[in-house]
Amino acid sequence: MIDYNEVRADIAAFADNEDDVQIDRGFVLFQRDRTAFDCQLVETAGGVVQVKFDGNIMPYRRFLGEYLGRMSVLAEALIEKRRDVTPYIDTTAQFTDSMSKESVGLSGIRMLTEECQSKIPGETKLIFLTADAGHGKTALLRRLTRQFATQYREGKSDSLLFHIDTQGRSFVRLEEAIARDLGQLRIFGLFYPGVIRLVRHGLLTLAIDGFDELLAEIGVNEAYSGLGSLLRQLKGDGMLIASARSAYFEVENYAAQTKLLTASPDTHVSVSQMRLDRWQRPQTVDFFRQYRDESGLRIEEPEALYDHLAQSLTPEHPVLHRPFLVQRLAMLLAPNIALADELAADIGQPSLRVVPQVIQALLKREVEEKWRDPTGQPYLTVAQHVILLCAIADEMWSQGKNSLSVETVQLVAEAVVDDLKVPTATRVQIIQRVNAHALLPISNGELSFDHEEFLNVFLATQLSILLKKKERFSLQRFCEVHPIPDTICSWAVHLEPWDLGEARSLIKWLSGICKDEVRSSYLRQNIGKLSGVISRVIPGGTSNLTFSWMFFDGNCWKCAELSECVFQHCMFLNADLSGTKYSHCRFEECQIDGLIIDDETLLEGSSFDTGSQVVGVLKRPRDGEASLKNYVPNECRHILEQVGARFDTPVEVQKKVPPVRPQLRGVLDAFLRIFAKNTGVNEDVARTKLGSRYGTFDHEILPCLRKFDVVRLALYSGGGQQERWELNYPIESILKAEDPRSNAPSNLRAFWEKLRAS
Repeated sequence: MIDYNEVRADIAAFADNEDDVQIDRGFVLFQRDRTAFDCQLVETAGGVVQVKFDGNIMPYRRFLGEYLGRMSVLAEALIEKRRDVTPYIDTTAQFTDSMSKESVGLSGIRMLTEECQSKIPGETKLIFLTADAGHGKTALLRRLTRQFATQYREGKSDSLLFHIDTQGRSFVRLEEAIARDLGQLRIFGLFYPGVIRLVRHGLLTLAIDGFDELLAEIGVNEAYSGLGSLLRQLKGDGMLIASARSAYFEVENYAAQTKLLTASPDTHVSVSQMRLDRWQRPQTVDFFRQYRDESGLRIEEPEALYDHLAQSLTPEHPVLHRPFLVQRLAMLLAPNIALADELAADIGQPSLRVVPQVIQALLKREVEEKWRDPTGQPYLTVAQHVILLCAIADEMWSQGKNSLSVETVQLVAEAVVDDLKVPTATRVQIIQRVNAHALLPISNGELSFDHEEFLNVFLATQLSILLKKKERFSLQRFCEVHPIPDTICSWAVHLEPWDLGEARSLIKWLSGICKDEVRSSYLRQNIGKLSGVISRVIPGGTSNLTFSWMFFDGNCWKCAELSECVFQHCMFLNADLSGTKYSHCRFEECQIDGLIIDDETLLEGSSFDTGSQVVGVLKRPRDGEASLKNYVPNECRHILEQVGARFDTPVEVQKKVPPVRPQLRGVLDAFLRIFAKNTGVNEDVARTKLGSRYGTFDHEILPCLRKFDVVRLALYSGGGQQERWELNYPIESILKAEDPRSNAPSNLRAFWEKLRAS
């Protein structure tokens, strides 16, 4: 049966005026491009809706996609104006669906193609495409965009993939990003409302590139965002791909974004993850075989080259397995294969030095072959090139952008050549040549580094300079504006050697900066991360360091080894201490809200004073299912005492809270974990996940969840009859209520009291 409300909404999204769409007895009148159109809807005996339009009869789906959505025009524009990736080498991937079922080692492009062509009834399919930086996420989306467009033009597909790059843009302006891309493709008459309708009908899949930082921010703020708005508009239809770095899928960040989805009662979404594997020998050799540089030069004997590099660098070296670095290798080696030995010697360093060494090789080529005056002398040395590019990267960091206008880059260059006291006759040449620097390609009138890792290396170099020189004002400015990525921190600290005396002096100086901080910024978080990395590179181990007024989160201390160190007035928020070994460390007036430990964690002789508060401890076992965080103080204390910690506060001072029976707690944890990837849980899903424990859940847990309003019944749109449940509160709020002294809602505290009495 024809749903005229949906038809009206479809046509209104493309009409000049959405209020002027008229439908009467199957006849439709509307105006588009200031021209009146009329058509008739008819339904066949088999229930297929067709449209009589302009003397033709066609399926409604084709009418929507072709005559309203102009998808043939969009397909041609994507083929003509979107740059293809050549050569493109497919890689394997691991796919984890919303039921946590894993598929491993399949073709990445084939897997994502099949996902785009399938549909989940009643739920919007959200796929996170993840990989480490430089592992080919953008290349995959570009290739898949072109593949779908070509197949659509040839009549082999009735849907398209629309790749949208949101990196460096605010996600609440998603409509603007889509409008920008449509404008660049010159697609007249297709606007954001029309895009949403095409996505809902499965005619268009949106692929958003650069999703990770935006989603992390949304999760922290727990506010309505572009993502939540988009998912609500899709109303349980269509598919969205979000490309994000793998680091985003650490437990806490992933949980933060699912809180947003869980808190939206009108949103039905199934969340899956597809992680790209790194290249192995066949992919790298295939790339070497197919690569051609700008002059058409190719790499001879690619198999022998790979084996030679693997022998020099070790087979597991990242430069042989990360697509971006493989491409840079090919760029360097195609014109001069004799460089292989020299390059292997240059980059045969720890992994953190690979990209900096590749950049050094590129800069060396610029100095020796490109940036030279008529007498053959270089305009700038390699070191001066680094200073110039660091200044440009620093300006991008300050502005929160990945690109700068030509005029801005020239102004930065002018300031740098002044500081370097470059001769006047040479300055004009440098300022003009920076517009065409090999590491700063131009796009849409702006200059940018051609990969995020290049930008990160120069930001790290700038940060390293500020740390070594202890330039307080500049370092403070750098650390206040944005969270510093882990990669930048690691590179910054590893670029120069450190001894214990230097590290102790620097950490004391950084502690003073944190103590003096009075405004809200990222300074304490960034300095905490830097201090953690610095402590790891000291020869002979880390001992007798004092960290004061710092903020630690994430993997800052994961697998670290500290001895007789002191933490004063520090904040630990969701800090992962897996594999960490603290020996006789001291925590004074510290606030610890979220701590992850595992079977390898040791806090031998480490003590917490009476002013330190510890809540939110999670023990992650080596095998089996991990429980969720525990927010009951005396239980948190017990968990840490088992790994060697001591507490100055006598145990009798703390009011003991009886624990929930382990069997019940295990079932509740398993149920709540399902919501890490789903906004709602159907009865069948719960049965599958809980297995033999479902009876305990159904008879003891579920009645309590309902009685105390922890869950609510939601609309189930699948086949058959069963219940669907959604959470009324974020998982963290539910867990915190286990402590009867918390400020959690009274009904949640009563829920835990009932479980304890069971």
